[in-house]
Amino acid sequence: MKIYNKFLAIFIFTISIANADISFIDEPILNSNMYVETHGNPDNEVVVFVHGLGDEASTIWESSIDKLKEEYFVITFDLPGFGKSSKQSAEYTPSKYALVVDYIVSQYTNKPFYLVGHSMGGAISLKYTQLYESKVKKLFLIDAAGILHKDAYSSFLIKTGIDKFFKIEEPSYINNKMSDFFSNISNGLNKLMPPNLDDVVKKDYLRDSLFQSNPTAIAAVGLVTETFFNIEKIKTPTLILWGEKDEVAPLRTGYVLNKLIPNSTLKIIEGSGHVPIIDSSSIYLDYLDKFLKDEIKKEPKEFNKVISNSVELRYQNNLMLDCNSKSIKIINSKNVQLKNCNLESLYIQDSTVSIIDSNINSKGTALKVINSKINITATDIEGKIAIDTIGSNLDLAAVNITSSEVSILSRRINKIIFTLTTIRGPISNKILHRKIVMQDNNKL
Repeated sequence: MKIYNKFLAIFIFTISIANADISFIDEPILNSNMYVETHGNPDNEVVVFVHGLGDEASTIWESSIDKLKEEYFVITFDLPGFGKSSKQSAEYTPSKYALVVDYIVSQYTNKPFYLVGHSMGGAISLKYTQLYESKVKKLFLIDAAGILHKDAYSSFLIKTGIDKFFKIEEPSYINNKMSDFFSNISNGLNKLMPPNLDDVVKKDYLRDSLFQSNPTAIAAVGLVTETFFNIEKIKTPTLILWGEKDEVAPLRTGYVLNKLIPNSTLKIIEGSGHVPIIDSSSIYLDYLDKFLKDEIKKEPKEFNKVISNSVELRYQNNLMLDCNSKSIKIINSKNVQLKNCNLESLYIQDSTVSIIDSNINSKGTALKVINSKINITATDIEGKIAIDTIGSNLDLAAVNITSSEVSILSRRINKIIFTLTTIRGPISNKILHRKIVMQDNNKL
């Protein structure tokens, strides 16, 4: 079956190339020579596809092109550093790539278009929409990589395997350096790295010495170190599609994007991985069709109905909890997941817990954490004291924290990673995207 699929893909690719208008264009942003394909009638509505990491580059879109070329004008290209485009040591970041995309697309159309991006291409498409929103009719993000704070993302990559991200198959100097790089980010030990990690990509001598001018490694680090403030200001209708089993871009990123982008909806393909374009091709193509033809509306949030007052869990491992309680205590438990919860209070002690797409609203302390490791995503937390944390590690992504007295009260030392998290209270009002260490009796 795999051999059949491979030959089928080659056949589709050969037919598509035969009908494509192919160009090589010199672009002035990264000073590269870019391979560009267009398909269909330029008078039709325009769809632009942006690929992710990997030297297959724009060939990943062949089934998409085949589906759309009769009704739409399709533009695909190999980003600088990939595929048939030139490869050199350059500042390969989503911000720079967004400028490149605008230059290329402007050579073919001056009307608004549909923008589709996968993996790193999703991050580039998101950045492009922030910069040129009036040019984007709708935005389709597929397993968008990056977005999370670099420490949160690097911890995920180390767990799942860095090689999946970089697609470097053979053990090498670069592989070892990348492992060192992400371990240093994750542990907060930057002795081998410059204080400003953006310098790794921006400065020629660092790119050359660390990555031996390898475009994939440069682009990967450029992606991880990019920041995406003000996502909540995007008004463009946005469809977010994710493979449930993605080991490159964690599903929590999809929840983050859906939480932050006002006019967005998140769809999850069960059992699919990082490339649902291939893993779940027919389902992906159905979503592509709906993206182009149907209206995108934010789906209303619905919580489970509360049927009991309180639950206490002890010594529970690998549990997914269906939240229907006003309050929950979790003690001496590992890998507990709370999803779609609507709580008045949550108490966690000596445990590892993830909280997704939930609400905790209390007149007193909403969330108390003691000697635990907590991962919170796309969640609202409100209370007199929103979070009271003692000797714990917290990873907060797209969390809204609101308090009447203290948003976060630290007792003993607490390490907290913030990804685009909003703090509202009498002490501070800000959006945080950084890692901090809070000392005893520190407050936010």
